[in-house]
Amino acid sequence: MKVVVALLALLLAGCSSGGSGAADGGPSDEPAPSWIAMVPGDAEVFDGPGGEMLLIYVDETYAIDRTNASALTWEHGDRYTTDYVVQDDDGALWWYGRRGSWRAGRHGEEPRAVDLADHEARFGDRVITLSEDGDPVQLETPAGVYTSRSSS
Repeated sequence: MKVVVALLALLLAGCSSGGSGAADGGPSDEPAPSWIAMVPGDAEVFDGPGGEMLLIYVDETYAIDRTNASALTWEHGDRYTTDYVVQDDDGALWWYGRRGSWRAGRHGEEPRAVDLADHEARFGDRVITLSEDGDPVQLETPAGVYTSRSSS
């Protein structure tokens, strides 16, 4: 009985540090800042080869591999591509698939980490370049490079 009481006391002592966790090296209660300065429902217009491209942060989530993923749609004329992304609590960005191409959880596919280096986020053959504030300023696609109208 003394052993159980001692173990319980140790567990309770470890749980009652008194802080929120962030100051003592534990997890923070504050959400990580978003990787992109867009919210669901936003759309940005870009100009490039063959005209206008829209980058749309779709205003709904999709259940992919038991995870709710956000969607970014790249629309150029009547063609579009949709990428599914998840930002975890630590701020890391994960690519969960591309509509019509692959999705995490199917055929052994796993989510892929998105490298957010030098203000760029790469989703396979597409790259979003972000400003210091996280605004998308340039899109690179197989068709060419598109520049944001709002950053011109």
